[in-house]
Amino acid sequence: MKLEKSDLLRRFERLSPRERLWSISCIIFIIFYGLYMLVYAPITEETVLIEQKISAHQLIYQHIKKISTEVASLRQNAQIMPNAGGEQSLMAVLDASSQQMEIKPGIKRMIPEGTDKVTLWLENISFDKLSQWLAVLETKHAITVTQVNINREANKLGSVNAKLLLSN
Repeated sequence: MKLEKSDLLRRFERLSPRERLWSISCIIFIIFYGLYMLVYAPITEETVLIEQKISAHQLIYQHIKKISTEVASLRQNAQIMPNAGGEQSLMAVLDASSQQMEIKPGIKRMIPEGTDKVTLWLENISFDKLSQWLAVLETKHAITVTQVNINREANKLGSVNAKLLLSN
């Protein structure tokens, strides 16, 4: 069933004026609805998504700005406050703190690796004392554990052998 343009016009002319008005209104409605769905709706959806992204980025920017001011003030305070072990070498700090925490007898070997790293071998040391000493080194002297290897002592409960790489 092939409809040609002339067949459509003849059928349209046979319609009553009221039916013609309804047909034209339906065609106009379908055209506008199609334009709305194909053009306007995607643009508005994209606009809403972009506005949401912008507001999220603004919140992130405000948070980063707040953090950056805190970091700047902390850096300024860190420059004002002298470091507890800043004037001493890493080896001197380790020696003094190990003596104070009664860990020095357990240190079997201490090898410096440059000016800011030291490898330590500890034997038959209490795990509790070792963990407390490492906490003191980090909090008071800003010395961090870069690598750690801890083995449990077979004969003694709570004693360990450890190899530590500490850095300033």
